[in-house]
Amino acid sequence: MNCCARHIGSARSCFGWMSRMYERRYRRKGLDKNQRGLLDALVAYDVEGARLLEVGCGVGELHQTLLQRGAAQAFGVDLAPSMLEVAETRARERGLHDQTEYRLGDFVEIIEEVPVADVTVLDKVVCCYPAPVALLGAALSRTRRVVALSYPKRNRFTIVWNALWNLGFWLLRSDFRGFVHSSSLVENTLRDAGLTKVYEHNSALWHNQVFVLAR
Repeated sequence: MNCCARHIGSARSCFGWMSRMYERRYRRKGLDKNQRGLLDALVAYDVEGARLLEVGCGVGELHQTLLQRGAAQAFGVDLAPSMLEVAETRARERGLHDQTEYRLGDFVEIIEEVPVADVTVLDKVVCCYPAPVALLGAALSRTRRVVALSYPKRNRFTIVWNALWNLGFWLLRSDFRGFVHSSSLVENTLRDAGLTKVYEHNSALWHNQVFVLAR
């Protein structure tokens, strides 16, 4: 059995009810600041004709916007069925249905069902997974060129905030927990796989980074 099974099951429930909230927010405001930074960095790197993989794709706003900016195909994975339902609806509305494919499940567990991509995106996903090295390793196994990701900075504020966040889940009797993994762990995992960091923008709370496989 997956050692993270209880966490994953609770994450599915936790994020499932958020899908309509995300959809409304994106319809009103579009991408958030961190996502716009990743988008601009990837477009500058050149995603024309690229195959995308988004892990924890949610309602699909980021990879669908990249498709509108020139990427060719996108494959999205998420734990919550309602997130993927919204993503598929949004893809049809945008005329992107033939360029998108979605799969429900824990990315690490269903890795054999996931196609290889040129660009892999993990936006606010590392902080939701208890085994970051396994998650990044799975992503690397399906990536030809680029990994783009955002995850929380590890400082006193985010550690306290995460503890309060997790206290709330404990009070709700949920097994889901958030994590503030160290940036050195994330970056060393990617560098050890032969990737070089080509973009970084740090806000008060978030790391936003793009890594490229050295040729």
